[in-house]
Amino acid sequence: MDRGLQRTAKGMWIRTISVAIFDALIVFAIPQLVANQSWTLFGFLIGAAILVNWAYLSPRASASRWLTPGLVLMAIFVVYPVFYTFYVSLTNWRTGNFLSKEQAISALEAIPMASDGTDQTLPLSVYTTDSGELAFLIGGGEAEPFFGTPRPSDSDPLDGSSVDTGGAAVDPAAPPETLGDYTLIPRLRLAGMSDTLQNLILDLPDGRQATLETLSSVTVRNVGQRFAYDAATDTLVDNQTQRTCVEGTGTFLCDGVPEDDVARAAIGLEGSTITCTNGVCDQVPTSAIESRFIGWRALIGFDNYADIFTNRRIQEPFLRVFAWNIVFAFSSVILTFAMGLMLAIALQDESMRGRALYRSIYIIPYAIPGFLSILIWRGLLNERFGKVNGVLEAVGIPGPDWLGNQWWVLVAILLVNLWLGFPYMFLISSGALTSVPIELQEAARVDGASPFKVFRSVTLPLLLVSTAPLLIGAFAFNFNNFVLIFLLSAGGPPLSGYDVPVGASDLLISFTFNLAQGAGRGNQFALASAVIVIIFVVLAVSAATSFRLTKRLEEIYGG
Repeated sequence: MDRGLQRTAKGMWIRTISVAIFDALIVFAIPQLVANQSWTLFGFLIGAAILVNWAYLSPRASASRWLTPGLVLMAIFVVYPVFYTFYVSLTNWRTGNFLSKEQAISALEAIPMASDGTDQTLPLSVYTTDSGELAFLIGGGEAEPFFGTPRPSDSDPLDGSSVDTGGAAVDPAAPPETLGDYTLIPRLRLAGMSDTLQNLILDLPDGRQATLETLSSVTVRNVGQRFAYDAATDTLVDNQTQRTCVEGTGTFLCDGVPEDDVARAAIGLEGSTITCTNGVCDQVPTSAIESRFIGWRALIGFDNYADIFTNRRIQEPFLRVFAWNIVFAFSSVILTFAMGLMLAIALQDESMRGRALYRSIYIIPYAIPGFLSILIWRGLLNERFGKVNGVLEAVGIPGPDWLGNQWWVLVAILLVNLWLGFPYMFLISSGALTSVPIELQEAARVDGASPFKVFRSVTLPLLLVSTAPLLIGAFAFNFNNFVLIFLLSAGGPPLSGYDVPVGASDLLISFTFNLAQGAGRGNQFALASAVIVIIFVVLAVSAATSFRLTKRLEEIYGG
């Protein structure tokens, strides 16, 4: 057989086996995706499987084989996260709405009946057999003595838990040393058994249950199922208050409770009976609050975006953070580029001695890990013990509270970011200056242009042709510079009076982080996702606009 045909046949077998393995992985993942109702990822993987099979098995698609891996990976790791984030922003995913509806119903039905005021605290004595079986002796006062075997709290109730004492009289106030085959455990030994005892329940003949209160007492209470779900009518019945709860937006709404009151309940205050709507606080039945905080994920459309732009207690902090974010990103790029370019121009003079040494010194901040530099600067800017304030006070200038004042912290962030960012700009400016034709600069000087005019009219425009894309990237990086904010100021100092956690130095990305991870107010994943989508749109629009301007620079000065 010809060698070319052999290579072709070998390549076909390799492609076929590789595609078969890929298809097998997809088939393996499909049941899991269907079980978790991950329909978006399911669609992406099916599309990826069709594309891979067509590209590598169809002779007509041979030209696309090199592009297909990149397209598949981009779809899974870039496109899918973007779509999924947008989907989450259209839901009510937050504290209390983590589960699916089926999971929420199961959790509600597992809630026991609340105390009706008949709970009793009774003395407890613990017995054991030679084989390690335990038994509880409880009673006292008007309560009849009862001697029975407990069960684990996660097991089903026992129909007959009582233990035969052989007719012996039982006095819980003076427990005997032995009862049948059981021997009394001394109090001192019970301390080492506390973890085991706390997970045990004693079922009483009257339907009540006894659980450990202390090592020497139990609490006896009535038991029952608080909520019962009726699948036929899709309603939830509160057996304690006899309320009927119907489906709302990601929750069950009980009789007489408006949906807005439940939806606006303070995040994270499970079991609270106070809810506030537009600054007006009312008493809301506890049953509604309890069902609210075991809700489920549901689509709510663009309500999160509406809250960002119309709810004053969310709109004000968002707009404040957004404005500072724009100022920070632009100022960081301008300041670092100006500093880096100035140093690059200064070191371009061949008559300057020690240029190599200066270049090495200027690159040092870029060579040190950024997180380490930020933490060092945080110590240097400490109001009481920092060296910066120490130097200022030594010359008679009172040192400001760099990280505790809501305005000085912004100055501190810009100064630290200038230290971190100018070496990069110095490097790219030094490289870009070598591409600027010296003849054009000399011609401008011959025509009588001042050094500043030569820089403004010749050097800078030609420099921007090659550095503009890098400046656009620097803007996007600083727009989402989470590490600097998190390590230097943690977004602080905090601002009060808003429905969302926010600090004076927060960027949108750290603001989003606080929304998502809670910051003491509950996890608001959907609202955080809405902010992420806004960040994505802002950066996409700014990048597209900037690249159009860059193209115009290339058309004008590129030749």
